[in-house]
Amino acid sequence: MSLHHEDFHKRTKCDKCICTKLRNLNCDTPVPVFVRTKAGGIKSSIKGTFIEYDPKTCCAKFKETILNEDMITFIDCRDIVSLSFTTQQFLDNIQDAMSDILEAIKQFGDTN
Repeated sequence: MSLHHEDFHKRTKCDKCICTKLRNLNCDTPVPVFVRTKAGGIKSSIKGTFIEYDPKTCCAKFKETILNEDMITFIDCRDIVSLSFTTQQFLDNIQDAMSDILEAIKQFGDTN
């Protein structure tokens, strides 16, 4: 077996802890989550709702609402560093805080 084939085989296995957790979640009801990733050397986070998981591709689908706009994000579960289960209230509080910050920035700009 070539080295390239071994690397490809390792990369296609969805066997990380997070992948197992996503595979075992019941997708009938969206689950509020806080996801931290490290893909391509960039750390980022998603505060949204877990929608579905495809164990064949290791692809997890999340919906995040930012400033009242819905965004769908697909993440390879092997690139997720941590996954925290939360409540919808937590996500709503973050959305409210972001809206307040945006409004304060607008007001500050209007006074200058």
